[in-house]
Amino acid sequence: MKYPWMPLFNGDLLADTMHLSAQEFGAYMLLIIHAWKHDGRVPYDRASRIARIRADQWPKVFKRLEPYFQWDTDSMGHRVYGTHNRVLDELHNAGEITNKRKEAALQMHSKRRASASVLHMHPPSQSPKDTSLGKGSEAAAVQDAEYRSPPRTKSDNVLTPLPLVAAKGKDEA
Repeated sequence: MKYPWMPLFNGDLLADTMHLSAQEFGAYMLLIIHAWKHDGRVPYDRASRIARIRADQWPKVFKRLEPYFQWDTDSMGHRVYGTHNRVLDELHNAGEITNKRKEAALQMHSKRRASASVLHMHPPSQSPKDTSLGKGSEAAAVQDAEYRSPPRTKSDNVLTPLPLVAAKGKDEA
């Protein structure tokens, strides 16, 4: 799952990386940003490119960054991808928050649908003898015309375009 922003705890980040050079710190940041966007994973074979480090510099930089990641290996012992624990924890937290918000939204919408269906089943009573708008059945007809029940399904909600009104030109005004 992808999230639009990654929480960054400056105090923890700086405390853990004060011993890194600017190049190493930049590479580290690029790797954790990539991990955030790709489910916490960084492919080993592309890590130097993701970190934007030249091939001749990569072994030195990787040696400094290796402890920050857990590198999984294939059956032959070659590194396949790395994961970052803090990124995985934050992705998990973001997923939980998203699921809770989704659940709350679905619950809210189901309650609104339930209350809307109750209103639709029992429209306001209209007495044909109501004389507030006119006489007897004429008033009921006007009230019926003004009452608009919600559509039963989304497809019943058809909008009709307004008629075009010719704009008066400057000469006609």
